[in-house]
Amino acid sequence: MSMTIGSNAGLYQLLNAMNRIESERAVTMARLSTGRRINRGSDDPAGLIALNSLRSELASVEAAINTGKRNQSFLNVADSTLMEVGELTAEIQELVVGAQGSTVTAEEKAAYQAQIDANIEAIDRLINSAEFNGQKIFNGENRVNATTDDADAIRDIKVYNRNPGVTGKVSLTVTVSAAAMCACSDSSSGYDLATALSDDAVIQVTGKLGTAVITLTSGSNSAAILAAINAEKEMTGVSAFAGSSGRLTYASTEKGSEAFVIVSVISGPQAMVDDGATTKVCGSDAAVKVNGQNALASGTEVHYNGNGLSLSFTLNDDTPDTHTVTVVGGGAVFNLGTDLNSRAALGLQGMNTYELGRADLGYLSSLKSGGTNSLTASGSQALAIAKEAAQQVAVMAGRVGGFNRYQVGSTVDALNVAKEELSDAVSQIGDTDYAVELAKLDRQNIIMQAAVSLLSMANTQASSVLSLLR
Repeated sequence: MSMTIGSNAGLYQLLNAMNRIESERAVTMARLSTGRRINRGSDDPAGLIALNSLRSELASVEAAINTGKRNQSFLNVADSTLMEVGELTAEIQELVVGAQGSTVTAEEKAAYQAQIDANIEAIDRLINSAEFNGQKIFNGENRVNATTDDADAIRDIKVYNRNPGVTGKVSLTVTVSAAAMCACSDSSSGYDLATALSDDAVIQVTGKLGTAVITLTSGSNSAAILAAINAEKEMTGVSAFAGSSGRLTYASTEKGSEAFVIVSVISGPQAMVDDGATTKVCGSDAAVKVNGQNALASGTEVHYNGNGLSLSFTLNDDTPDTHTVTVVGGGAVFNLGTDLNSRAALGLQGMNTYELGRADLGYLSSLKSGGTNSLTASGSQALAIAKEAAQQVAVMAGRVGGFNRYQVGSTVDALNVAKEELSDAVSQIGDTDYAVELAKLDRQNIIMQAAVSLLSMANTQASSVLSLLR
């Protein structure tokens, strides 16, 4: 190696190496002090692009989780309100049953009626006051609106779900091909009402609503027999009338396959039952198609699920015919994901006592004092209405609970998993690995110390040349 003083290539190499080490150490120190592996684009250009994309997605997921939790809070308020209303409707059923029978005095019946009135007022108060963040829940603004071309034939339309992505009206063609029927005994073989009872008789009548044991005294004529059976129809769901040729005929007070009649003779003339035998007769449901698809019918209540819609309605007139139901829009819309395409609409029907019930039965509000179905009203269907109202509240509570658990809840759970994985990915790319960076810092410090020592040695080269000249 030549010894010169004009230039020192080794010195420059050492200086370049020291500059590189110092730059690396600056990056390492920045990572250790900020906790971030990427502090500028030059640290990792490709990683920065991936990091920004992941952070944006993570922010969307966190926003969706917060929205989902708010949705759950809204639905929990609705659920708890419906649970309270369900208990009140169940209590109304108990009060109606307790007020029946000849052993109940007028004062007791008045007390039962007063409790029913109080429960009905409590239901309306709960429904009208249920709100979340200043928004009423069951006052109708969260209802999915629907209309029909024949309001006399189709009533009580309730839309539970719809596709919020469909902005226009959705028309459904309802085709009724067969009417619902009551359960009815054979009127040609029943007891001949033209003949008074020759002996005392005790019969047991069972229907959809319950069972009653009826005592008929010897000598009872047709009017007395029919009156005794019909006096219990609110408890049994079975009425009696004179059929063909004046024969005793039993019939359910409601239509549908769930309605039935069972009559058995405990003692007395077996002729009180058709052909002297214990029989069970069931009704039949209406046959209905919606947009060509067979709909599920229970008596005159029709349920349809298809094309993102879930709804029910009552056939107030189930004569075979064709009608149109048009779903206009509305409902409580919930965002379930990170974009506007992941939305669902839940129809929260009005649940006040003027809407709980059915057009063909009556509504819960009619059970109040002075109403057409109060405890003192003639031919009251209070028990049937109370049961129908309780069923409707249970159905709505089930739908709200199911939506909360299986759509909102499962979405929040999935988003939480996504948040965990995205956070991990962001950490892998963007966070400082202190073990690695500290190891790098130790290496850099050692190399820098070695370079400083070598620099000192390189600077002595000129002195060596001077010694030769001497």
